Amino acid sequence: MIRLDKVCLAFGSKVIFDNISLHIRRNDRIGLIGPNGAGKSTLFKLICKFIEPGAGGLVCAKGTNVGYLPQEGFVFRKKTVFEEAGSAFEDILELKSQIDKIHSHLENLSVQNETSVNHGLAKRDENFPPCSLPPHRGGFPDEDHQVILDRYAHLQHQLEVVNGAKVDAETNKVLKGMGFKESDFGKDISTLSGGWQMRAALSRLLLQEPNLLLLDEPTNHLDIDSILWLEEYLKGYKGGLIIISHDRAFLDRNISKVWELERGKIHEYYGNYSFYEAEKEKRRELQTARYVNQQKRIKEVERFIERFRAKNTKASQVQSRILMLEKMEKEELPENTVEQIKFRFPASKQSGITVLDIKDVSHKYDGRLIFQDICLSIERGERVALVGQNGSGKSTLLRIIAGIERPHSGTVKMGHNVLFDYFAQEHAEKLNSRNTVFQEIESVAPLSMVSRVRHILGAFLFSGDDVFKTVDVLSGGEKSRLSLAKMLLKPTNFLILDEPTNHIDITTKKILKDALLDYTGSLLIVSHDRDFLDGLVSRVYELKNDNIHVYLGSFKDFLEKKESDLQRRAADTGSKVLSPSKSEEIGSQKRQYLRKKEQNARRRKLAKEVQTIEDEIALRETQKRELDSVLSDSALYSNKEKCAGINKQYKVIVAELNTLYARWEAAQAELESMDDNGGE
Repeated sequence: MIRLDKVCLAFGSKVIFDNISLHIRRNDRIGLIGPNGAGKSTLFKLICKFIEPGAGGLVCAKGTNVGYLPQEGFVFRKKTVFEEAGSAFEDILELKSQIDKIHSHLENLSVQNETSVNHGLAKRDENFPPCSLPPHRGGFPDEDHQVILDRYAHLQHQLEVVNGAKVDAETNKVLKGMGFKESDFGKDISTLSGGWQMRAALSRLLLQEPNLLLLDEPTNHLDIDSILWLEEYLKGYKGGLIIISHDRAFLDRNISKVWELERGKIHEYYGNYSFYEAEKEKRRELQTARYVNQQKRIKEVERFIERFRAKNTKASQVQSRILMLEKMEKEELPENTVEQIKFRFPASKQSGITVLDIKDVSHKYDGRLIFQDICLSIERGERVALVGQNGSGKSTLLRIIAGIERPHSGTVKMGHNVLFDYFAQEHAEKLNSRNTVFQEIESVAPLSMVSRVRHILGAFLFSGDDVFKTVDVLSGGEKSRLSLAKMLLKPTNFLILDEPTNHIDITTKKILKDALLDYTGSLLIVSHDRDFLDGLVSRVYELKNDNIHVYLGSFKDFLEKKESDLQRRAADTGSKVLSPSKSEEIGSQKRQYLRKKEQNARRRKLAKEVQTIEDEIALRETQKRELDSVLSDSALYSNKEKCAGINKQYKVIVAELNTLYARWEAAQAELESMDDNGGE
């Protein structure tokens, strides 16, 4: 579909692309990754022909249609959200416009002819000669009436061929999938925030269905519901797809090839992001081995040269080896990455058991209720994710908890000895603009961390001379990263984080997640990054329908329920547009599918539980055997205190074993019952 041939591009002395050749095929699903500033967005602009390469060329197959979603700088052609999204169907809308014009013209013509006839009859009664008014052609002055009717019929046929009736239905479906409510459809698009403008632009792009879709950070402003919907939509997308994203889960689910842009070169990996990570590590090990072997060989050759340089009989051999070294293509060690950087939060005193207690909190903006009678509590050591649709009030609730806003009603109480810190994107504006990056973070670093400030800045993508930039010249994303790095250096026992992973890449997210996993305090995190939250939080609060809904268990469990709900809603929506009999059949199939999926998930969970219990039983039985051996030794009974202690341990282990046996029997019985009723 598109081929890049030996493309080179540089901005000043910085090389962006160094002789890269790529082939984009019709059904490719590619993840474009690389460090910030490597040139990923520039490659998109090159493919869209917004910029020209310094050397090399780009060849597009005939009929290639590229759709591009930038990170920012959206251009809108229509006024309202619905009009903007619907403008994707320009050809159909133009057909409809032509049909409406002809229809209006024919109606006017009919009315005027009728008026003409009636007028003539009236005059005839008064002994006037017949009079007919000239027909009004309404933009069709030179065309025969039959020609206009034929054109009208032809346009109607064209409209039926392209399924003109789909415009409103498809636009409605995609806008709702992107999180818009019907009440938002008529809003002036210029009044929306940047995030909602991005959603409108993405909606229009999806409806256009280009045969190559370029998405630059499409999940940045989407909530979890919208991300899940977008993934389902992209599953059925027929064209090629290239995605720039720091959302690992989104990449894993939507790509089958990775392009890694690094130092002006692009390296291809055939698989999803998880495959890329494993394969890159293998390549790194091989590259290191090649480098070590080559260095060993070079030293051997250099020793030969030094040893025989002065001997005439060896002159030709020495020269050949010198020439060999000069022509040898040198291997390089893999580039050091910030993956090796790790840091721990500074220690803080322990909080009381209850960290946060919220009772009957309600809040309004301009008379509009945001949430009502919210009650929740967080205890020491708990890690909680707060999720919900954009606009549901998550950030507002965090500001109330942090004391930045006062609730309309209700109480928010921090527990004993709680030292909290709060991170939000707007905190970037509170940085000292006169400081350098290094000075700004050094000002809050405890003595134990001062020596590692440069490493921590590297983890947040400030390396080399970047640390000496003044804060006032940083971009919005750079300021957010610096603000987050500052916060993570303060001693706290409760962290309140609002979208902490925006503007940081996958590697830095891993560093941050590892640090949070080692953090001994409590966490409350607003985020839509599934990979970041998975394994980090143990409870999920969803802000939905003006109130809090609690999900106990891992974030993965929560996601499985959301996906099941999404499929169920899709099944219900699909059934409404089918005939009743077909609707019932497909609805039944969907229900069977969902029921089967739930049963399979339950079966896997039970099998895992049985295995865990069996491992625990094996451990307890080993301990019991050891105690049996001790108890069989008559020497034990000479020490009454030790004997009593051993007997107590023995009773505890026997009781635990009895409990484990009962749990195993219950789980195994349920598992066998499920197998008897049908397998996967």
